[in-house]
Amino acid sequence: MNAEFKFRPIPFAWVAIHPKPIGVVQLIGGAFFGSFPTIFYRYIAKRLFESGYTVVARPFRFTFRHWPVAIGLVKEEKTLFQGILEEAKKLGYEYSIYEEDYSARGNNYFWLGHSLGTKYIALLELLSDLESKKLQEILGDCVGKDQYEQIEDSLRDAELKYISLINQPSVLMAPVISGTSSAVPVPFIADLVDRLGFGVLPTPEQTYCLIKNSRLFNLTALISFSKDKIAEEAGTVRWLEENLGNKLLIDEKLPGKHLTPLGWLRGNDQLADTVIQVITKLAERV
Repeated sequence: MNAEFKFRPIPFAWVAIHPKPIGVVQLIGGAFFGSFPTIFYRYIAKRLFESGYTVVARPFRFTFRHWPVAIGLVKEEKTLFQGILEEAKKLGYEYSIYEEDYSARGNNYFWLGHSLGTKYIALLELLSDLESKKLQEILGDCVGKDQYEQIEDSLRDAELKYISLINQPSVLMAPVISGTSSAVPVPFIADLVDRLGFGVLPTPEQTYCLIKNSRLFNLTALISFSKDKIAEEAGTVRWLEENLGNKLLIDEKLPGKHLTPLGWLRGNDQLADTVIQVITKLAERV
């Protein structure tokens, strides 16, 4: 059966369903670009599809409140994968991979993030302990009461097993964990937005605190670019390398800039090859 690369609308996502999938890659892009992943990340998605993966492009709305978006992505998982299963059956494709119990998913489910999308993946990783720990234990002293209540509200009616990314490796491309100043380039306005309580939450400092205190992030790969001024200014790559240390299973540095992962009809083949190789290596570690 010939594999036709085509994004199909499934509730909450656009999905390129492979006839004989060896794995599933969920893709979350950067600010603005992540709202239209089938356009801006089409090339790398096509390369993953051609390597045997079903690719799930997860669009998200732009907001300064990142917890509700991250939690919303996984609250949609049950309906999303039921839709993928039904579509695969209708197309006559192999579908057993979509029937796997979510909590038992192993070395064939992956998350691929770019820029801001990597922060959403990190937040989901942080909440993966919810089945065994209370929310307050996970958050510790890193965030205030306002965020605790916001997260608690977002988690209402959520099935905890769909929140967990345990045993699902993640690949972080050009990660950027930044604050209000990156979205509002005028310093005094950014400061005002923060003081009024409308700024980015969690802040970079809060996010770093949560990651540092977590026992997770053991199936994480980092891909950075030599001329990425945006990630360099944010300092995220440097922080992850210094603080995750031995937890980072793979740390690749490639030539390129922050927007190197973008591509419609053409893209960066070296990056695509590296992503596919990294995912293969991560699968062996699960």
